[in-house]
Amino acid sequence: MGTPEAELVRAVLILALGAPMGSFAALLADRLPRGRPVALTRSCCDSCQTPLRWFELIPILSWLALRGRCRSCAAPIPARLWQAELAGLALAGLALWSGLGLWGAALFWCLLALILSDLRFYRLPDLLTGSLFALACAAAFWPEGPGGPTDPARVLQALAGGAVGAGMFWALARAYRLWRGHDGMGAGDIRLMAGLGAMIVPLAGWQGLALVTLIAGLSGLALGLMRALRRGRNLRRRVRLPFGACLGNAAIFVAAGAALGLI
Repeated sequence: MGTPEAELVRAVLILALGAPMGSFAALLADRLPRGRPVALTRSCCDSCQTPLRWFELIPILSWLALRGRCRSCAAPIPARLWQAELAGLALAGLALWSGLGLWGAALFWCLLALILSDLRFYRLPDLLTGSLFALACAAAFWPEGPGGPTDPARVLQALAGGAVGAGMFWALARAYRLWRGHDGMGAGDIRLMAGLGAMIVPLAGWQGLALVTLIAGLSGLALGLMRALRRGRNLRRRVRLPFGACLGNAAIFVAAGAALGLI
């Protein structure tokens, strides 16, 4: 822990990064599933392909100043962009409030990108699931940040959590395929559970990992029922669900709750 002044500066920086990181999460969620490059390319309007100027890329404020429309062609700017920016800011605030700090914010932002990608494309890109696992292991090894005291015991917890989480979902996916003759869970969900296990077990123990799966399962069931009823489908028919998004939201809830001593 640093001085109160240093902690205040760190908190302000984390909050300042919130909206930009939400914007970056939306960019990753849009480009990675479609195989589009992320680095060394300029952002442009989806409608007219006009490259955006720097003042059109200021999170939240640019959308307000432009009244939600492209400066060149007046096409509506997708609402998901400013919503992701607000979500990034809210997750930064949640990480600070719960005491998880920069590591918590980084993990939450990575989960935000995964949630957005799954909601839009039903895809969980390997780059994001791998980054989540790496961030979780780094957070376990350096609880107070890179260069600070290390905690090898927490790293072992993270690795064990990742192995159990991924192994559990692999077994469930395999059993479902043998039972029904088709896949019921994507490989992305299995890889996501490796990162979630590594993130949750050092924070909330094995009961925390079990709670993540329970909350995600119940929320996924509720979402599936609502979609089936809205579309007038028989509940026995297959309904495609963004289960990775359910897992990500549940993990954020459990991580923050454990840090606050509520779980």
